[in-house]
Amino acid sequence: MEKQKSGLATAGLVLGIIGICISFIPIVNNASFVLGILAIVFSITPLVKKKSKGKAIVAIILGILSIFITLSLQKSWSDSFDDMDGTNTEKVLKQVDIDMGNFEVETDEYGLNETKLTVKITNKTNETKSFSFKIEAVDENGNRISDDTIYANDLTSGQSQNFDIFEYVESEKIDAMKNAKFNIIEASMY
Repeated sequence: MEKQKSGLATAGLVLGIIGICISFIPIVNNASFVLGILAIVFSITPLVKKKSKGKAIVAIILGILSIFITLSLQKSWSDSFDDMDGTNTEKVLKQVDIDMGNFEVETDEYGLNETKLTVKITNKTNETKSFSFKIEAVDENGNRISDDTIYANDLTSGQSQNFDIFEYVESEKIDAMKNAKFNIIEASMY
């Protein structure tokens, strides 16, 4: 009987060690959560029966740590992904200054129209961040004329960078673009 309880404490200890080791690996750490629970369950009986008490206590501590590490890392990763999927546009827009210039049209020597809207992005966070912004041009009736995307990679704290968008506008849309209103419809930060 003592050997069985000692085996449970040993099994709990092994599961706790494995749980801690894999708790830092994304996706795989889901198994770490289960292993942590099993380590605790396997170690309760030997602890109550006062057999292999040292192993049982260590196994319970490792099980609790693997559960805690798994949950805290998953929350951290989840929070960082929330800013990446564009669903937190308002939150992201509070982290940057965006200065949209005027839509410009120039005709080159060949009679071709060159268009652009210069947008200045400034990182207001205290860390280096990358941003993406989807910007639409709408007419006075709210109909979308066109849209474009800005990718501002690795802007350090306080850094500004200019981006030219709407550089390839179809000729028949140029007049509408001159009077368009430009809106940020999606913003992501990572």
